[in-house]
Amino acid sequence: MAKTEKCLFCGKPATLYCDGIIGWDADEDENHHLSNARGIFTCDAPMCAECGTWHGNIFFSGKAGGMETRDYCPLCQALHVSGDVIREDLHRKGKAIREPALQAEQAAIIRKAHWNSYLNEHRRELNAIQGGGQQCLPF
Repeated sequence: MAKTEKCLFCGKPATLYCDGIIGWDADEDENHHLSNARGIFTCDAPMCAECGTWHGNIFFSGKAGGMETRDYCPLCQALHVSGDVIREDLHRKGKAIREPALQAEQAAIIRKAHWNSYLNEHRRELNAIQGGGQQCLPF
């Protein structure tokens, strides 16, 4: 994580990225079954520990071993509580993996739209005001 990143939700220094799943980097057949999974696209919203919600640890074994935490931002936490996902593939609505197979460019667009669905006092300061003419920005 870059030292200058700030929490998307409160503006404090960010120490975590959100682990909410947007979709999968995988191949998909004509029946909408995923195969050859290469990775997962996640929300990746930069956040501080106070804004994040911890959902447990994932332990790795093998040569490196180690542990990774799973944390959700306030947006993904609200979706998790309601049983929703960021983006659901209509062909997999009743299946265990409901998220779509995506390309990196598609995931980036969905991620930004997901982040922009949340506004609070901190986020309002970051939004550009639509319209013409000169604008004063608080630097």
